[in-house]
Amino acid sequence: MKYTKQILFLLLINLVIVFLSIFTGNLTRQLELTNNNTKLNIEKEDEQLQINKIEFSFYNNSDYLKKLYNIYISYEEDQIEKKIVSLSDFSDKKKEKLILVNIK
Repeated sequence: MKYTKQILFLLLINLVIVFLSIFTGNLTRQLELTNNNTKLNIEKEDEQLQINKIEFSFYNNSDYLKKLYNIYISYEEDQIEKKIVSLSDFSDKKKEKLILVNIK
């Protein structure tokens, strides 16, 4: 019986280690669940971003803009210059003539 105190001490240390591992396992499980939820939200936002990129490419397509123009404006004016103005046209300071468009 000379090792009784040492055996009890090691058993208590093992019990403390077991409870600490259960506690940290529970914390990591909660972190894993929040990470999975965040990952799902990121995937949803990425999918929405891909859809918005497709819509943006259609929006920048001149054929798409012509179709929208034909849908919403049924008449064509002969005086309108058929040119699509880009952002670089606005930022170019050397141009003297700037076309303003007003749709009623």
